[in-house]
Amino acid sequence: MAPHENPVGALGKSGVSAPRLGYGCMSLSNNLYAGAPSEEDAIKLLHRAYELGVRLFNTSDLYGPFTNEQLLAKAFPADRYPDVVFATKWGAMFVPGKGFVHDNGRENCRKCCEGALERLQRPHLDLFTFRGPLSAGGVSIAETMEECKLLLAEGKIRGVGLSEVSAEQVRQAAAVVPITAVELEWSLFTRDAEDEIIPTCRELGISILAYSPLSRGLLTGSVRSAEQLDVADWRRKAFPRMDNLDKNLVLVDRLAAIAQRKGCTPGQLALAWVMAQGPDVFPIPGTRSIANLEQNMGALAVSLNAEECRELEEAVPADQVAGDRYAHMAAATFHGAKGGAAAAHH
Repeated sequence: MAPHENPVGALGKSGVSAPRLGYGCMSLSNNLYAGAPSEEDAIKLLHRAYELGVRLFNTSDLYGPFTNEQLLAKAFPADRYPDVVFATKWGAMFVPGKGFVHDNGRENCRKCCEGALERLQRPHLDLFTFRGPLSAGGVSIAETMEECKLLLAEGKIRGVGLSEVSAEQVRQAAAVVPITAVELEWSLFTRDAEDEIIPTCRELGISILAYSPLSRGLLTGSVRSAEQLDVADWRRKAFPRMDNLDKNLVLVDRLAAIAQRKGCTPGQLALAWVMAQGPDVFPIPGTRSIANLEQNMGALAVSLNAEECRELEEAVPADQVAGDRYAHMAAATFHGAKGGAAAAHH
């Protein structure tokens, strides 16, 4: 394999495959990081990602809302880019005055699928991911999956995904319909999914989409103070790890020292570690910068053996990371008793 080749992996047992280093599209439509780029600049970035070997693009009807999926349709018309793989999420919507509203009912499941098909302008969705937690009202995840099973049989979706759910809910869902992938946060700074949900996925042959593999930029080493960030950047107000930045930079500097020895950047090393966790892992870092995108893709040139992975894990112990990954930890659902939280913005 050439040093910068993006290795192809199978997404579960769906029959869909894609180069494993993908791209998370959220920041192209949301203002969480102090303003989304123009449509023209966003499409330039998406096309550059494609040129660099990215084929897996992860989106959601929540991003925008809706405009992120429409942006992807403009960037990648089906007749010119048939090899692009779209993964989109449903189940959560932000309602002004009410916050995040969750609806995993069967009627909403089908409505969201039809809407995504129209916005993405594709004959089918490669990965249709329910983003938990479950809505109030008692609709079980098994009932939701019955509708996904119908959508699969109808050819409207090629794979079923889950995000922000527990290991037990993964089992309940998989008992109804094959689950292609679980989308979860995984990085050197966030490893609690390794306790239950990742072993469950591997037992059931489910792939993993790893979002925030750079812990929202902290693992790149480029964020040295909150003052560097725009005043409207949500990380200044609602990211507990930013509140504990001095402690976390001690770990980042250890990562940087190893990266210097390896001849790469700290961010590339952190991404390479996630890639090294197995052929079933698909990291989906996001960025609004072409320069950062190109740097992220450079992680493909960094190879790590098991001993080097252990060295990194010892240099950056997850239990020494200061601050939760979100401010809303009371919403924790998907990693069991040890912690984790439903992602407020993911």
